Amino acid sequence: MFDNLFNNLKGFIDSKIQEVGNDLQKRFGIPEPAEPFVLIRRFTPADSTVTKGGIAIVGEGWQIEAYDDNTQSLLTSTDPLRSVILFEVAEPDVQECVLACQFYATVLNTEKPIKVSLGLRRPGQWGAMITTSQSTGVSSTEDFRPYQARAHFKKEADAAKVQISVQFESSGILKIRDIELLQAPVKSES
Repeated sequence: MFDNLFNNLKGFIDSKIQEVGNDLQKRFGIPEPAEPFVLIRRFTPADSTVTKGGIAIVGEGWQIEAYDDNTQSLLTSTDPLRSVILFEVAEPDVQECVLACQFYATVLNTEKPIKVSLGLRRPGQWGAMITTSQSTGVSSTEDFRPYQARAHFKKEADAAKVQISVQFESSGILKIRDIELLQAPVKSES
């Protein structure tokens, strides 16, 4: 009897958690694309990265280390060990779209996944910059694997910059290649 009551209660709680998760996804998530993504920019080793230290060109890609000579040692527990801005480009010339950053990556000698983010950086009050982003974690693998991070773009009064960045939570090395920035129109809600 108690097992049935417990299982019913557990099922009810699980369904409520799923409802809340779906509601949060609708409010803050990234909408579905209406059409296939189209390439708007491909990055190659000939493109200069925004952050300079701790990044080397290796073959057709980049090798990024968690430490460089300028990494600060005084961090709060919520700060990443190191943040690297790989590329920054002007916002798309559309009112609204879904952006995607596709890439191949592998990670070496790390305890925690390394996050690759696609975000929008906008001017904020008093000249500060406000950054919103979506990220994907890259875990230790021996071979390069495909990954994707997405972001929802809506044109606002202040122009945004689209940023591709990397956040290290622990020591390690990220090898990344074939970085592409894509866009697709937003699927209308019915």
